[in-house]
Amino acid sequence: MRKVRKSMPVLLSAALVLSLLSACSGGGSGNSGNAASSGSAGNAGASAGQSSAKKQTITVWHGAGGDGAKFLESLVKDYNASQSNVEVKLVYVDTNSMVQKLTAAAAGKALPDAGLLMWPQWAGPLKDVIQPLDDFIAADPDKWNEGDFLDSLLDGNVRFGGVTYGVPIETNNLALYYNKKLFADAGLQPPTTWDEMVADAQKLTDPKKKQWGLQIPTTKGGSLDFQWDCFLWQAGGEYANADGTDLGFNSDAGVQATQLWVDLINKYKAASLAPPQNGFQTGLIAMTIDGPWSIPGYNAIKGLDYGAVSLPAGPAGKATSLGGTNNFIFKTTPEKEKAAWDFLMWLASPENTAKFAAGYGSVPIRKSSSELQEWKDFVAANPTMQIHMDSYAFGKLRPYNLLTYTEISDIVSSHVEAALQKKETPEEAMKKAYEESKPLVKTWVN
Repeated sequence: MRKVRKSMPVLLSAALVLSLLSACSGGGSGNSGNAASSGSAGNAGASAGQSSAKKQTITVWHGAGGDGAKFLESLVKDYNASQSNVEVKLVYVDTNSMVQKLTAAAAGKALPDAGLLMWPQWAGPLKDVIQPLDDFIAADPDKWNEGDFLDSLLDGNVRFGGVTYGVPIETNNLALYYNKKLFADAGLQPPTTWDEMVADAQKLTDPKKKQWGLQIPTTKGGSLDFQWDCFLWQAGGEYANADGTDLGFNSDAGVQATQLWVDLINKYKAASLAPPQNGFQTGLIAMTIDGPWSIPGYNAIKGLDYGAVSLPAGPAGKATSLGGTNNFIFKTTPEKEKAAWDFLMWLASPENTAKFAAGYGSVPIRKSSSELQEWKDFVAANPTMQIHMDSYAFGKLRPYNLLTYTEISDIVSSHVEAALQKKETPEEAMKKAYEESKPLVKTWVN
């Protein structure tokens, strides 16, 4: 799982920034006259031009620092300048303490009005303080434009049990990045199946050069879980059942996915338990699994000639993990909630969605954003992004309807790590992970 970056690469070229800003200020978002009404979500569609509407100042928490904070500040500055009814003030909160601080703020009746870049798995623990959005959506269906969101970004991501709790802001997925020079020198093409990936990784491993064919995460945590899930799905398995009442990784597919990783390290000697730091960037790793947020960093490395393809297909076909973050409105006052809705809908316009994706290193959440000429120009300049856009067709969400997903994923990844270290067999790892996780299963929808 990709974390909200404390230092976020800004991918936008100056030309694209100016072009998208021009599109937004030209009325693309349609929000310049949308005053924050004094009504509740139920009358969110009240006249936007009421001169008597009081200007609302809303506080928005986020977890992006460094370049990421600067990028968000530029967006907020644009929004504040685009209308006179709402002023947004950003407040940085470290993601590691976000849920704890929001819970404390709720107890002290000091909640912010909205949260940006919130992880999907936070929706469950914060359910009682998040304002459901369905009344806003019913009153403002054109601006919401449900059919324009990418498939799978609503149900199971921001909508649970038929209730919509958030607005997607960015999405991403994983692909296989490869070193073109190493592949060309070996006379190889990038792999399309597990078998080809294993064979290529073996051929591209050179102990004398301390060069490895493939890098996989080997220590427990979000990165291991984010990547291992792909192989579970490619083997035909599921992390949990559809309603989140039971877990599914203790299966032949879970064992098969884990065995593949174990064999890459211990049998084929094509991946390392302790891969060299920045190995892909320095040419010591031929293949790595990564997301679009890494494109600017790779582009900046002189002499690194890289490409990307979709993750190789397993026995059950292709699959990749969908990542990303969402925006929430917190329960404060009807006036503040309406103002926050106005801001989030401005962010979710096709033009701003394209701008955000280009600046954040992600796939646009709106289908129509991909049709904008400015976005097409950006992809032409960053062709690797097209691989991630195409991979969305077989992307899958993790089971965010599990209230305890974070705890369960930590357990699973710790046992996969044990298997990689040959402390447990893949069968033992899946069985133990299930036995430890099963008592924690709880769906927050019911």
